[in-house]
Formats: sequence, C-alpha cells, structure tokens
Amino acid sequence: MIVPFYKMQLAGNGFLLVDLTALEAKRGDTKSEEGKPNGPVGPGLQISQFGEAARILCNRKYGIGANGTIFLSADNTIRMFSPRGKPVYPADDAMLCAARFAFDSGRAASSVIEFNTIRGPLHVDVLGAHQFRLSLGSPFSLLNGALIGPDCGKLVETIKHEDIEISCSAVHIRQDVVTAFPRSLGTLDYSGFAKLVKRAFPEKRIIPVIAQSITRDTVILKVRPRHESAACASAAAALVTAVCSGLSGYEILVLFETPGSDGQPNAIVARDRDNTNKLAARWEPKENELYVIGSGGYVFEGKFDLHGMLSTE
Repeated sequence: MIVPFYKMQLAGNGFLLVDLTALEAKRGDTKSEEGKPNGPVGPGLQISQFGEAARILCNRKYGIGANGTIFLSADNTIRMFSPRGKPVYPADDAMLCAARFAFDSGRAASSVIEFNTIRGPLHVDVLGAHQFRLSLGSPFSLLNGALIGPDCGKLVETIKHEDIEISCSAVHIRQDVVTAFPRSLGTLDYSGFAKLVKRAFPEKRIIPVIAQSITRDTVILKVRPRHESAACASAAAALVTAVCSGLSGYEILVLFETPGSDGQPNAIVARDRDNTNKLAARWEPKENELYVIGSGGYVFEGKFDLHGMLSTE
C-alpha cells in the first residue's frame, strides 16, 4: 500500500500531511448510521488504520519522522494522530501547515478556511497568499490557573542565576510554556535554562523559551519546538511576557533562531526560504484573545510503502 505524503514544518516542528483527495476519488466504502465513511479510503487503507499508519510514518528510525500525522480529506475534514498513533485535536502548528496546503491546493474559496475536526468546525483566516491567522484563546497562569489579562504586572518574576537577571513567566497557552527574557545571557545557554525549568516543574511537560528583544516589536526565540503546538505557543507566550514586562506593545514579530544564525536577525531572515521561521503574535486587549499569523512550509514530498506493516491488512 503506497501512501503519498508531504513533510511540512513550522519553525522546525515537523508534520506529515497525507492528502486523501486522490484516494477518496476511488472510494467504494459504505457509510455508518451517522453518515460518516467507515470503509476503505483507498485500496486497502481503512480509517481505523490511520492511527497505526501514523505511528509507523512518524517513527524516526524506520519511518519518516515527525511530531504528528495529518490526514486531510477533500472536504477539509482533518484528522491528526500523535507519533504513538493516538487521535489528537489538531495542534496549532499543524493547523498552519494544513492551511498552507489547503490554500495551495485551491480549498480556500474565501478569506476563511474551515476545517472539520473531532471537536467541530475550526477556521483559519486567510490574510494573504501565505499569511494565515489562528486564534489561540486567552492565556492562563501555569502556577495558579488564573486567567491572565493585559494588565498582568504580577505575572513576571525576576530571578538571578549566576549574577544574570532573568525576567520570566510561566503560562499556559494550549501548552505549558516558561519564557525568559535575560538582560544578558552570560553563561546561560538553552540547555541550562531547560534544566532549571525542569527542576522547577518536575511533573509537567514544559516548553522552555529564551527570548531576546531586538526592538520593541521584534523578538528572537531560542526554543526546541518538539511539542505539537510549540512554535505557536512559544510565540504567544513571548508576547504575553513582553507585554507584562513592558518590553513591547500588543503585537510583535517573532523570529525563531536557526542553526548557524548566531541569533542575528538578518541571518535568520536570509536562511528562511519560505517565511516559516517567523510568526506575528497579537494580543487583543478587549477580547483578551491571542492570535498568531504565519504559515507552514514544505520540506519534501514522498511516498511510503505500508504493505505488510499494518496489523489488519
């Protein structure tokens, strides 16, 4: 069974997108009582096999390697599975990748792309050829679960590590993020900061972020976006921390540091071939709503032979 796919990414966070359109053209399946397809999507591929297929495809040793697999139907029904083969709600980073593909394949008939998910409709605003806006909701404190508003002076704490002053905050925006704005990095590298965060939150799956203000509206992030929504959550958390620290207004441009760029904005931009290593983040004070604007990009296109690898074949 040959499965065509696209490897896509946002700020280095990779996903596999399987376009079901070609396979669905050959469907001969039946429908359930709810009217949903429950038979083969293509020759030999069942919807019930999506999870197992995703687990195989995401395997970094014997598959392709990714942080999740997106199955996208012609009607923009989107199903996402984790590397363990578990169905999950489509992550924010994955949604920006799916939006890019839906736009490129002519499925954006208006200024909004509406996806059908396991929790109902989810829409992505189309602002330009490859500029998509996604709502992330409101931020919450990771320490006490309280809703965070734009007047969040108590959110940020200043700590010292080896004579380095660090302004940091712990927030939940889809995922748990701890963001630091060190005035001087000194000897504090990303690995060292990640260890400090792990020590502070031993039971939580935290995304550590080191942010560097370049201007009042531009920030560079050091982050390893290995969680499903890591890039979007990191950008939004950096904005919340910057606003509450008095370092920015309600909108910033976030650049994600890439290997070899040495934290230089010009080098990051020069290496960003398709504008996927940057996001705009905006906080609407009246609505207390966070938004990210950006696009996923393509890494490569390929085909994977699943023949004999699925237990129900």
